[in-house]
Amino acid sequence: MVHSQKDKVAIISEIQKALDDIVFGSVELYVQNRKVTQITVRHIKKTNVEMEKIPQTDSQSEVNLKIGLDKQKSV
Repeated sequence: MVHSQKDKVAIISEIQKALDDIVFGSVELYVQNRKVTQITVRHIKKTNVEMEKIPQTDSQSEVNLKIGLDKQKSV
């Protein structure tokens, strides 16, 4: 399959845009029959999470999450 120069520039431009839009994450290219059919961008949101186990009377434990965002506490 022969791709035109215009097609090559267009796909490289789309890949560059996907890379420019992320700080943490990944870009996946899906190829079918030597043609890029999909570009998937995965964004990773970094957080500050502290986890601690709280023992219970039975054999299971709950996980208590303390999230340091906007001084909120979550259980």
